[in-house]
Amino acid sequence: MCDRQFGEVMSLVIRVINFIVARPLNDRQFKTLLDEVVNNYPGLLLHSNVRWLSRGKVLSRFASCLNEIRTFLEMKGVGHPELADTEWLLKFYYLVDLTEHLNQLNVKMQGIGNTVLSLQQAVFAFENKLELFITDLETGRLLHFEKLSQFKDACTASEPIQNLDLHQLAGCTSSLLQSFKARFGEFREHTRLFKFITHPNECSLNTADLNYIPGVSIRDFEAEVADLKASDMWVNKFKSLNEDLERITRQKAELASKHMWTEMKKLQPEDQLILKTWNALPVTYHTLQRVSIAVLTMFGSTYACEQSFSHLKNIKSNLRSRLTDESLNACMKLNLTKYQPDYKDISKSMQHQKSH
Repeated sequence: MCDRQFGEVMSLVIRVINFIVARPLNDRQFKTLLDEVVNNYPGLLLHSNVRWLSRGKVLSRFASCLNEIRTFLEMKGVGHPELADTEWLLKFYYLVDLTEHLNQLNVKMQGIGNTVLSLQQAVFAFENKLELFITDLETGRLLHFEKLSQFKDACTASEPIQNLDLHQLAGCTSSLLQSFKARFGEFREHTRLFKFITHPNECSLNTADLNYIPGVSIRDFEAEVADLKASDMWVNKFKSLNEDLERITRQKAELASKHMWTEMKKLQPEDQLILKTWNALPVTYHTLQRVSIAVLTMFGSTYACEQSFSHLKNIKSNLRSRLTDESLNACMKLNLTKYQPDYKDISKSMQHQKSH
């Protein structure tokens, strides 16, 4: 029920945007209107299903230009009474705020080097926030729904006796929470296994956890864990690892608050730091190393795939219509590799002036 209702809201938004932006004359006239009313935005954004953050950004821009959109549609003689309907606007502003929260979750989970543990923690934190959102809607505080709160205040000011049905929105949020718990239920079952890569001396894995990784000897695993817990040197090694991970997390948060994304990419990836620590252990802990490496191989592949498509789009431009598959493959490898060649050393090994 919620999917159908909010799907209709999003469908209308896309139709209106396409009417304005997809036609050059309408687009120019609408931008002129925005300039006349001193709107801070240059225009509307087109929606794209393949872009992660597109839905939230499109809705946010649409909400910021809603008054101008109504004026423009009235000038064009196009009728969309839903844009002035209280019930439709209630769902619309709820969707604007909710997609903003979802975008924040997406941004936290993006990037190369995130471990399955950090991804799991981000999802579980969002589930906790959804429970908070449900209470927020049921009580009518709307502390976490900025646009919806502004709309409610405006409605109350114009019609004091009007009662907005926020419990329906709370029910939709509850459905979203159940969807998250069902989708990521398997992650919850293996929480101890995921924590093992950073706290091997504190986690007590059972047979069910180890059966998730084929080929692991439970006898050897238990014996090696006992040896590790008794070794102050290796216990302190993982304490240092967690201190380094905490430092990187603080640096990421600080750089993200300043929108310094380029500097953030220069930080050492978490998975490399964890792998380096496990590789420092002697061969007597080979079973523990095998378990840790198996956990580290679980990573979010969507970001890497999207990054590859972005590089592919940049390489295959209109000016390179005769690009062969071999050349494209080589260009993709150069763009995706993490290796940084030493150009000075390479140039020194080459003959600069060949004899004729």
